[in-house]
Amino acid sequence: MKSVRRYRIGILFIMIFMSVSFFGCGKKKSAPKSGTDVTSEKEKVSSLYGHDFIAHKELKYAEEYKIDYYDNGLTYIQIGEDKILLFDEGVEMPKEDMSGYIILQKPLNNIYMASSSSMDYFLYLNEIDKISMTSTKEEDWSVEEIKDLVKNEEIAYVGKYSAPDYEYLLDDGCSLAVENTMINHAPAAKEKIEQLGIPVIVDRSSLENEPMGRLEWIKLYGILMDKEDEADSFFDEQVAKLNEIDNKIKNDLENNSEFADKKISAACFYINASGIPAVRNPEDYMTKLVKTAGFDYSFESLTDNSNKTFTNLQMEEFYAGAIDTDVLIYSASFATPPKDMNELIGMDKLLADLNAVKNKNVWCYNIDIFQRPTKMAEIVEEFYEIYKYTAFGTEEPKTKYFYRLK
Repeated sequence: MKSVRRYRIGILFIMIFMSVSFFGCGKKKSAPKSGTDVTSEKEKVSSLYGHDFIAHKELKYAEEYKIDYYDNGLTYIQIGEDKILLFDEGVEMPKEDMSGYIILQKPLNNIYMASSSSMDYFLYLNEIDKISMTSTKEEDWSVEEIKDLVKNEEIAYVGKYSAPDYEYLLDDGCSLAVENTMINHAPAAKEKIEQLGIPVIVDRSSLENEPMGRLEWIKLYGILMDKEDEADSFFDEQVAKLNEIDNKIKNDLENNSEFADKKISAACFYINASGIPAVRNPEDYMTKLVKTAGFDYSFESLTDNSNKTFTNLQMEEFYAGAIDTDVLIYSASFATPPKDMNELIGMDKLLADLNAVKNKNVWCYNIDIFQRPTKMAEIVEEFYEIYKYTAFGTEEPKTKYFYRLK
């Protein structure tokens, strides 16, 4: 923990004072970028607290949030049912009652980041110094830059997301808490943080149906950090890169005779602590990346109404679906991965009969994948290298995000 803390009474006084004080004259909101969607008079909410509507932010894939621009330094953000008013630095706060809204004002510093995957957006935007607290322990970070910051206490570990050190959050002058959807399982923790006067937003990127929808959340953090242009440019570059990779894969699969009869199947899974196999659902974002790389998904017909990332199966069900699968991809983020093939088989002897196990074609992906959503294009490239290795017996690829069980 940091050695010097602010006195709680002083922080409370400042927070109360800021909530009723006026700041300097409001800044004129600049004209929206060309990528925004200027809507008709009929569609727009014409005014919020004296700020006139300018435009909607164009989002190409993300569906779990929306952004509207208003003049004189106000941005309206909606995440799920949460309504957020983001005021630029120096903008005078309205005198009217703003209950029902989450109120943010730039600059946002000393952020408590309970959503580990969101940290990657701040890292890319070079705004990691705005994060001072996390609910992820040092040993649970696979992003070396963040691991070092937590180790050196430049980012303080303040406890599990469901029971953080509330006193530390308050004494550190936390201006924003960013949670992920796991906080819905611990609503009392969210309520406690809000009672301290700390605004909370819930990152819902994990609910996006499209992989690029998850990546597009960088635009939201770009706006929060005054790095909108950088965030938009990065997103456009990644979409272009992924499209280029996708087109190359499709060209290889459709136009080259050597690929014509190569139907390679894959499945993503892990074995939980109870010995029950869990299979990644066919519409999950990671599964879609696997299919983008050319694989057929062995559990494509799997249906599940829980909207969970994984579906638990009886071992016999998993065996039936995976017996002829060419590539098995073990999720190393939901369970400790086996050290080698023998340890995998030791989880259940039936696994020894699976085609991918016999051919030693079981791969593990690092937790780094989930903590680095900005690397989706590179992940698809590596999936494709594994596809070619399996289809043609080429030299084992040198991969950054995957490793093969020996």
